[in-house]
Amino acid sequence: MQRSFLTVLALMLLLTATAAAQDQPTARQLFAEMPAAEVGQRASDLLAGIQEDIVAIDYYGERLATASREDSLVLRLQRFDRREAVMADVHELADALLELEDGGAQAELRDRVTQAYEVITPHVWELVRELTVEVDASRAQRQEVGAAERSRLENRIGRVSQRLDSVFAMGGTHLHKMAVLGQDTTAAQSVYTFLLRTRADDLSGRLKLDRVRAEELAQLRSETPGDGDLIALSTAVAKSIERDTASFDATLKLMETAGLATEHYRAQLVTITQDFTSGLLDAKVTASLVRRAWESLVNWFAESGPTLLVKVLVFLAVLFVGRILARLVRRAVEKALERGNVNLSQLLRHMIVTSSYNVIMALAFMIGLSQLGISLGPLLAGFGVVGFILGFAMQDSLSNLAAGMMILVNRPYDVGDLVDVAGAFGKVEKMSLVSTGILTLDNQKLVVPNSKIWGDIIKNVTDQSIRRVDLVFGISYSDDIPKAEKILEEILARNERVLDDPEPMVRLHNLGDSSVDFVVRPWVKTDDYWEVHWDVTRAVKMRFDEEGVSIPFPQRDVHIYEERVAQRDLAATGGDALHSVEQTDWSSETQPDQDADE
Repeated sequence: MQRSFLTVLALMLLLTATAAAQDQPTARQLFAEMPAAEVGQRASDLLAGIQEDIVAIDYYGERLATASREDSLVLRLQRFDRREAVMADVHELADALLELEDGGAQAELRDRVTQAYEVITPHVWELVRELTVEVDASRAQRQEVGAAERSRLENRIGRVSQRLDSVFAMGGTHLHKMAVLGQDTTAAQSVYTFLLRTRADDLSGRLKLDRVRAEELAQLRSETPGDGDLIALSTAVAKSIERDTASFDATLKLMETAGLATEHYRAQLVTITQDFTSGLLDAKVTASLVRRAWESLVNWFAESGPTLLVKVLVFLAVLFVGRILARLVRRAVEKALERGNVNLSQLLRHMIVTSSYNVIMALAFMIGLSQLGISLGPLLAGFGVVGFILGFAMQDSLSNLAAGMMILVNRPYDVGDLVDVAGAFGKVEKMSLVSTGILTLDNQKLVVPNSKIWGDIIKNVTDQSIRRVDLVFGISYSDDIPKAEKILEEILARNERVLDDPEPMVRLHNLGDSSVDFVVRPWVKTDDYWEVHWDVTRAVKMRFDEEGVSIPFPQRDVHIYEERVAQRDLAATGGDALHSVEQTDWSSETQPDQDADE
């Protein structure tokens, strides 16, 4: 009877959650402040309470043999609560014993506690095995229940797993208490180590299986979305992964406390939970992760490397052949455009040639991807979504692109033309569907968006093959008009760049303030515009000087009025003052650079 009592007492010791009790204030610290008599009385009370709880636990155990399923669950819960109460009392009693021994030996109480630890140690490991069997039996029922009952079954497995984790934690506390009592823990430590490693291996394998099941269910749900059974199963698997992960982490902490190596398991846990901050701080865990990644890579290359290498070679070969074919097509298109009698802009020509090359390369790229085993349907759908998003994000660029297409079709200018567009004047150096590059006459490069150009007035100075040079020359009113007109006609006739058709024009155009103005309008080739402008201007000045024809500068007639006021003293006659105004008029011609007072 005494042996049975000690066995039950020790089992109760293992069923309380005291994993962190060693780091928290204990009952012994409270006993240290109490008189020895009070500690002794408290120990007597604890022994009485423990005896009562053990009697109740035995009673519940007897009823379990004949109880129904519902009553069995109630009795198990009541027995578990009693065990927790006994465990708390036994733990406090142990602290009281140690405190009493500081004042003197407690041989009888120590003997009973020592015998209890020696007797119940095998029962602790047996309890671990019983709970493990219960968990495994509950897991085996997964194949027998439907999706609706799976959640309830997972909850039951979770409760038993938590009890099993508590027993493992109590096993560590049990060994610690034995060491404090001075007992030999070699055999018990060996068994405990074996059970911990077995538990870690089991959880490692179950987590791998749970991950595989989760991936399979995810694939099934993608194929048949909205299936209630699949959703329930996915939820149950997620609970299983969460529970096994927590148990795995608790087991690894117990192994680390016991001085066992956990790098391999910890690396797996980090991989599953994706919580790298908890593992990368440990150099051994990091090394294990790197080693696992390298081994996986080597195994993957060993299994899939040759096939992948062949696919890559085929992909590169398709691209190589596609590039050769694209070049041939580009050259053929270029020659066809050169030989054809089609008036196309350089931008359109460049676009057609480039598009032919890009189309062939795009087809070759897609064919190569199909050889790699990549499905083109999702890829094209992804491109469509990306294009839709970019369309909103790049509205301005699309506006420029649309304007570029309009310029491409209507051809208001081309590369090499001298244009005045969007406030920029210069020669078109480069064109694209987005912008136009203009080189100004003083060699500055301007890049103008096509939307700015198409939305404004476009002036193409060099679009036509010939241009008219508009010049104005003035002579004095005293010069011979027919003579001046003949000089101007001779100058135009002698200039080789001036075209005969259309015929150049020299006309008396305007009678100005200080000169008689002739308009001189010769027609020239567009490239000769400025040369003719400068040559004719120089020749007119030189011939007018030789022939005595003056080119007057502006003149102005200035009239100056001076008012003299004379007041005479008529006091003798008694009359009012008489004012006389004498006005004098001078007329003179002044040069524009002379000052005149008005």
